[in-house]
Amino acid sequence: MKNYLLPFACVLFLLSCGEKNTENITNVENLTLTKVDSIQVPYFGLLNFMDIHPATERVLFFDQKKASLVVSNFTGTEIFEIKKDREDPDGYGSFPLGAGKFSADGQTFTIVSNQGVYTYDLEGNLVHGGKHQREKMPAFSGRASADTEFYWVGDRILTTGSGRGDYQRNTAEFYENYTALAWFDTLERNVEQFMYLDETSFFKNGKAHDIAHLIPRVTTDTERIYYIVGIEPALNIHDVNTPYKQIKRIPLNIPDYHFNQGEPFEEADPRIINPDIFSGRFDNIKVTDKYILVSFFPGISERDQDKYENMHWSELMNKTRKDYPSRLLVMDLEGELIKQLEIPVELDDTQWLVRGDFLYFKSSINLEEEEDFVKIYKVKLE
Repeated sequence: MKNYLLPFACVLFLLSCGEKNTENITNVENLTLTKVDSIQVPYFGLLNFMDIHPATERVLFFDQKKASLVVSNFTGTEIFEIKKDREDPDGYGSFPLGAGKFSADGQTFTIVSNQGVYTYDLEGNLVHGGKHQREKMPAFSGRASADTEFYWVGDRILTTGSGRGDYQRNTAEFYENYTALAWFDTLERNVEQFMYLDETSFFKNGKAHDIAHLIPRVTTDTERIYYIVGIEPALNIHDVNTPYKQIKRIPLNIPDYHFNQGEPFEEADPRIINPDIFSGRFDNIKVTDKYILVSFFPGISERDQDKYENMHWSELMNKTRKDYPSRLLVMDLEGELIKQLEIPVELDDTQWLVRGDFLYFKSSINLEEEEDFVKIYKVKLE
């Protein structure tokens, strides 16, 4: 009997592993987004959701109309509105280049702008920071990116770094010189743009593309950089250290994804920014210890666009939101698709974060009437 004990034990072990693997696969197939809690902050006006710090129960917003920062507790009973003018000695300028971010202890937050990198306490007092030490800053756009998360990698900040550059978008040179990402070195106070378009990129198809169609989405786990360039259905994974070796480039083969194909160079007006509202787009990307998560709008095919003609903008947005709901790609850490999930219509598919074991979504904008509060949903992917 002794000769059979070890093999029999191995068989039992393998069978138990098989059962666990099957269970894990089943759990993955049953993944869903579940709302477990919500936070409501009284505020009249449209706010960008910048950051949340669950341990200290603080939320950071940005009011684009007022160009002010808003710090609130979870109950909305303590709200600080922080306004920094361009001329203020501790001011970051008119608009941040991305979402502000709380420190690990939640006692301060950092803002990145065309002017510099600044860290403030929760009442808006400057703790440290200052202007970039660079003669000429890249032409970054800040107004539309106040909800774009940045990432600390040591003493440097990783963020999107696209801009107009030295060439017009209706020239081949624009796409040859386009860079998607940027480092902000907080010690040297310098800015470095990097990550050119892949040689196989759709944007090198010999056509002009709207600037808004090239806005990158990026995240990192401090070892790898994961990013998508604008509306292009491709996930890029690179080493976080120079020379940023490409680990993988993965086509996102979504059968019903429809996106703008560009226009001939000679027909494009480089002065105009006019994104295609019917085009598919990728709105956010995050990485957890298990998954790569990408939210996207699938777009509307040309043959189905006629039914939205002559609609008022708010009616159009409401209708397309219901007819073509945004979705969430759930991939493993190598970019293999596990599942697509429909994002509930009340969740904003652009303004969401991962903190700990939960996702935090800003509520979708009410296009029918202005509300006097902002809501954040705590969501579990399970």
